Amino acid sequence: MVASRGIYAPRSTAPLAVKLDLNSIPEPNSGCLLWLGRADDLGYGRVSIPGGRQVATHRAAYELANGPIPAGLKVCHKCDVPSCINPAHLFVGTHADNMGDMARKGRARWGGARGSNNGNAVLTEERARMIFAAHGSHGAVAERFGVSQSTVSRIKAREYWAHATVSA
Repeated sequence: MVASRGIYAPRSTAPLAVKLDLNSIPEPNSGCLLWLGRADDLGYGRVSIPGGRQVATHRAAYELANGPIPAGLKVCHKCDVPSCINPAHLFVGTHADNMGDMARKGRARWGGARGSNNGNAVLTEERARMIFAAHGSHGAVAERFGVSQSTVSRIKAREYWAHATVSA
């Protein structure tokens, strides 16, 4: 690491590795390597690469350490710190992997709770099973149960309340 920090290397001339090194600082308690440069509204660092394109710093750091990111995969943080660019804190995974990681750590807005354990739930597992098993048009079922037609469609497609309709 370079001793001085927060030195914003020239956008077009410095190699990416130098930009990441000059604009980050280790956080001694967590082991995170915190990006000090430009960040987006969610706190994820952004850096210019040749050609003037902006990329996420955690993705750039991962690729420098591990090679190309496989198509369709995301770079996720084990440490849950958006500004961290420590390759040891990063892993590749699908969107579902990232959402599962978030829910397991209790960071989901819904708290990771599903079904009637979710504080925003309007239905119960029993009513979801009844909707799943109900016959008739989705509109008629929706009216009968006081929910939207979209909710009925998603329950029947097992997009909503799948855990309650698996044995139905």
